Amino acid sequence: MWSVVTLKRTKGINYIIKRKGFVNFIDKLNFLHIFFIWIFLILSVGLIYYIFQNDSSFLLYVPKDINVNEIKDAIYFSFVAATTTGFGDIIPFGFFKIVAIFEVVFGLLLLALVTSKLISIKQDMILNELYESSINERMSRIRSALLLFRQHLDRIVTRIEEKSITKREIDYIQFYISSFCDSLKEVFILITKKDGKDFAIDIDPVGIELIFNSVLSSFERLNEMIIVLNQNKINWKTDIVLNHMNKCISISENLFSESSLPIKVTGETIKGLNSQRKEVIRKIKNSIK
Repeated sequence: MWSVVTLKRTKGINYIIKRKGFVNFIDKLNFLHIFFIWIFLILSVGLIYYIFQNDSSFLLYVPKDINVNEIKDAIYFSFVAATTTGFGDIIPFGFFKIVAIFEVVFGLLLLALVTSKLISIKQDMILNELYESSINERMSRIRSALLLFRQHLDRIVTRIEEKSITKREIDYIQFYISSFCDSLKEVFILITKKDGKDFAIDIDPVGIELIFNSVLSSFERLNEMIIVLNQNKINWKTDIVLNHMNKCISISENLFSESSLPIKVTGETIKGLNSQRKEVIRKIKNSIK
């Protein structure tokens, strides 16, 4: 019983995979592909009408009551059948009736495919606008979160310099750094390559550079806070805080890796930003030892 259930499940999975592969193949067809398929259908069936005609299967030219014996007339009837025009000047007999039926069916399927393509193009345009708006909103939200993180650190530094920092405010550091890790994860998910995805959109390289600069500024502000904390001999190093910092550093290493970034933003720009990141990360690592 178990083997039968497993076999049915395997067949079901294979069917889904094959169906998805067929759907993806159809989606990749453009108007030029469909046009060539349509022309190939008309010419191929026209040749069948011309080559395989005999006494029982033939095309009859009704106005003159004679058999069609020219290839151009056979292709003409094939075109009329594929487009379901049906002028009635040429009619099929014998096996050619079945061929004509199949040609009409395939012609209608191709017409339906063209119609679906037109609808799909309009839908893709709408989805593209919605997705682009969503991407811009997410990027703005990430930059706001990074800005808020830097403001929190600035407030802590200011309170330390004023000698008015409290233990509760020191305890909040772990929450600030945890939120910084979450922002870095969201950046990584947003801008890393999406190979194999059915729908993806290129992010503006300028927007990516702004995000990267914001991340670097956040690390630099974090390093400044650590320096001030150490200089004032404030006990802030806990296992939770250090673990969050190490996670942030690890995420940043993957984030600034050229292999994970869109092709448009690789090159000298990323190399320069990565060089700055390595320098500030080195300082942070030295400060938390």
